[in-house]
Amino acid sequence: MADDAEPLSPVPPPALGSERVLHYAVLDESVGYTGHRLKSFDGEELGKVPCLGICQGRDTPKFITYCCGSDWEPLAVLSASDTVETAKGRAEHIYPGSSAKWVEAHFTEEDVGHYLDEIWGDSRCSFCGKRPDQGIESIIEAPGNNARICDKCVAEYSRK
Repeated sequence: MADDAEPLSPVPPPALGSERVLHYAVLDESVGYTGHRLKSFDGEELGKVPCLGICQGRDTPKFITYCCGSDWEPLAVLSASDTVETAKGRAEHIYPGSSAKWVEAHFTEEDVGHYLDEIWGDSRCSFCGKRPDQGIESIIEAPGNNARICDKCVAEYSRK
């Protein structure tokens, strides 16, 4: 199910999901694939993927390795590891030759914040200002205007 239809972007965005990219790898023809069965987020079986990204988890001390399409859209989680080295080792086990492809990303938290603001900026809660990636479960938008309220604010204001 590798996403080969779109041109390959050599550099990922600052965040995959909502987690900061620390290292990334573009897997070319020199990288193998062991045939490991891995399910995508939508339940389909993945084959070799074009890109991998190691991210710092926001709500966990783990380093999350995402299998990504050529547009850097996360397709599946390869692993959640205690160290970057362990994450790279797991990737090497499934994608032999990937260890030579890793690049340090150098994205800052500020880069991630700006990127997520671009993606989610029009979906912020009008009351608390949180984006959907900041721990809110749902958001209600008033028809005909740009007012929005998240589930946390609904709960907070309904208690008053």
